[in-house]
Amino acid sequence: MSDDYIKLVEEYRIIIDKIKKLEEEKEKLRQRGAELLHQDKINRKEIQLPDGENWLCGYQTTTKTSTDLKLLLEYVGPAKYSEIVTEKESTFLTIRKLGKSKTKDNLTTQKPVEEENEPLIPSGVILT
Repeated sequence: MSDDYIKLVEEYRIIIDKIKKLEEEKEKLRQRGAELLHQDKINRKEIQLPDGENWLCGYQTTTKTSTDLKLLLEYVGPAKYSEIVTEKESTFLTIRKLGKSKTKDNLTTQKPVEEENEPLIPSGVILT
């Protein structure tokens, strides 16, 4: 049973390595495309391949928005917040390399002598 997982993950790793190399090659081609567009001083070029397939090499602009959900909750309150913000949970299978395990007894992350805490001086605005 365990051998099946080992074989699966080894094959998966080989494919991931191939994808990484292909992504690097793709990035080099994108860089070359950018150089050509800059040389020609154009933002887009439509290309028809010998087999009749049409492709585009060009720049596009996208806009992404971000929302401070905690701030929104403060402004609109919990009831209105739950009407505005919805959460969608999804589950998926992942196969990935694990990070290095953390050791709790590592001397580089523990002080040999605990220092006394300095008195806490509150910061902020006092409302009256």
